[in-house]
Amino acid sequence: MNSSLYRQSAITHRTNVWKGKALLVRGLPVWVHLLITAIFLISLTLLLTFGSYTHRVTVSGELASVPRPVTVASPDQGFVINKFVSPGDNVKKGQPLYEIDISRTTRSGVVSVQHRQSTQEQLRIVDDIIGRLRENRRITLATLEQEKASYAAAFEHSTKILKQAASGLKEMKQNMESYRRYQQAGLINRDQLSQQTSLFYQQQNDHLTLSGQREQNALQVLALEGDIRTRAADFDNEIFRMEMQRSVLARQNTEDDASGTLLITSPVNGRVDTVSLTLGQSTRSGDTLAQIIPDVKPHWELVMWIPDSALPFIKTDAPVNIRYSAFPSEKFGLFPGRIAEVSVTPAGMQERSHWASAPGADTGIPQTWYRLTITPDVTHFVWQGQRLKAGNGLRADCTLFLEKRRLWQWVLSPLYEMRDSTRGAING
Repeated sequence: MNSSLYRQSAITHRTNVWKGKALLVRGLPVWVHLLITAIFLISLTLLLTFGSYTHRVTVSGELASVPRPVTVASPDQGFVINKFVSPGDNVKKGQPLYEIDISRTTRSGVVSVQHRQSTQEQLRIVDDIIGRLRENRRITLATLEQEKASYAAAFEHSTKILKQAASGLKEMKQNMESYRRYQQAGLINRDQLSQQTSLFYQQQNDHLTLSGQREQNALQVLALEGDIRTRAADFDNEIFRMEMQRSVLARQNTEDDASGTLLITSPVNGRVDTVSLTLGQSTRSGDTLAQIIPDVKPHWELVMWIPDSALPFIKTDAPVNIRYSAFPSEKFGLFPGRIAEVSVTPAGMQERSHWASAPGADTGIPQTWYRLTITPDVTHFVWQGQRLKAGNGLRADCTLFLEKRRLWQWVLSPLYEMRDSTRGAING
């Protein structure tokens, strides 16, 4: 805009004109400023001297039931051919959950099927051999028992005859003695005495023969008894050897069945919480198949992970404040709890790998973690008049109350660090 269109006096007046009236306010007296400053300094000094602050640290973890849900994992690679349960079903220990096909196929066919057929054929042959051995044992022992019974009967018969012969021999000896007296008395001649003596000795020889036959029968009975025991032991040993071979084949048959299909059973009594696979779905070794909640009344605990810097100040039965991720503290507030247990050894990677909330390996800043168990006082939540139950794996943060100091000690803590950093070697 060209300024030549306006008068210079008008422009100067517009520039210097007042926009309003100036108002000068009288300040406070100096003693008021000094009083306020003194009150502030005194209050700050009292606060720093008598006030205290408890150091707090927030740790993370998850809610878990005790006993924890049992995770059923796949022992090998394969695919599901049968599923026997669904979420919410009650199961007994040993009840089938899944059937998984883990067979391998080559050009000659399914390997497990061929092994199983071969093993079953060997089992059939071994069973046939065991049956024949038992039949041969029965026949052989029965024949020997019959032979023993015959010799035992002959022994009893020879014993009876020997008793009769002994009685007759005794009478003939008495007759011979009588004939000898008769001959001495002259009643009979020597030929009659000789004849009677010859009959006695002949009877005596017959008695000895019968006695030898009796002893032979007794020895034969004893020999047959030993033979029966020996043959029975031989048959029993052979049958035992074949039964041992059959046990090996039966175990091999079980392994062949396991190499074809696996029947996954429930390890505990409980309720099926989740099932992860469906029919036809493939699985790898270690994959989770199902989770089963044991059929016992559980109690809940929070599993937290604390760094080593907080470990010395943690005490059992100390109170904590709990915040659940699913129930924001802005709406539901904080929940109370107590420290139940603190581990004395660091938690390894293997232990932490079983928990979703556990800290992983930090290659940048190495950190040692300890397991902290907290018992929550409240395990249910109320929302719009409804009672909500807690669940496994519910993420939570806990505020732990650690070291308590005076405020002036917290303020001077940097000076302590400077003092320690400048101090020399400590002797003693």
